[in-house]
Amino acid sequence: MTEPKPPPPPASPGAPSQKAAMEQIKARYMAGNAFSTVGEMKRLFLFILITLGGISAVLQYQWNKLKNQKEIEADNERWKKRMEAQSAGPQPGVPGGVVKWDNMLAEQKDDAPLDDVVSDKGFKYLVRHIANLKAGEGLKPEERMDYVELLQNPSAHRGNVVSLSGLLNKAFWNIRLESNQGPYDSVYRLYLVDLGGRESFIVDVLERPDGIDERSPVEADGIFIRTHKYETIKGQTARVPYFLAQRVTKIPRTASRSIWSPAVTIGVVAACVVLVAVVFLMGRAGGPKVKNTEVSSNAL
Repeated sequence: MTEPKPPPPPASPGAPSQKAAMEQIKARYMAGNAFSTVGEMKRLFLFILITLGGISAVLQYQWNKLKNQKEIEADNERWKKRMEAQSAGPQPGVPGGVVKWDNMLAEQKDDAPLDDVVSDKGFKYLVRHIANLKAGEGLKPEERMDYVELLQNPSAHRGNVVSLSGLLNKAFWNIRLESNQGPYDSVYRLYLVDLGGRESFIVDVLERPDGIDERSPVEADGIFIRTHKYETIKGQTARVPYFLAQRVTKIPRTASRSIWSPAVTIGVVAACVVLVAVVFLMGRAGGPKVKNTEVSSNAL
């Protein structure tokens, strides 16, 4: 008779069974593979983000370039029209076309000097009208300032109340009226230039513009009376619109420029890239840890 084989030695205490060992190997493999997939997805996301950021920066730069080009072309066109309006005389108006202010402005002569304007009957009529306004009343604007149109077609706008805004370039104080009109005994002549610094005009103001210095931005509602032609200190001939207003008010200075620009876009994109990179590296450093459990040879 053959002797029976001795039974296999018992497994070491605490050693996993073969099935448990295989499950551990499978878990380690799946965890490592999953972590590799997550890492690839993060790198792909980072690449897409950088690409989109670069494209957005280039597109915004091109858009700003195109916008600036259009603004330059528009400015050149406006400058050309202003020069044409300056060199050309006013177009003849329609006889009897001026009916505002009891037709008191019908005899106004465009391009005439302003030396004796305070004695003009139309001017004095307007001063009396403003002096008789009740408290809280004022001139109501009928149109916005159109420099070229006022110079080319003054008769079509004579007597209209125009909404004005500009920078105070020069002021002549205390031009005496021939006689007091209510609370007014003088006018204050202001030479203004539009906020873009290209179009100038003259406003006689009845209320003293205290607290307004040169280069201060101001606004007013003025009655368009006529155009005025004069010679500048450089010997050039200038034609400008001339208005009469009750008062001017100072415009508060506010920051209206947009902070968005290609440089800001690039900075924002760079900050996003750095943030994503930090998150990505933190994810790499804090990835899932798999316990390295040795498998007993006896279990296999």
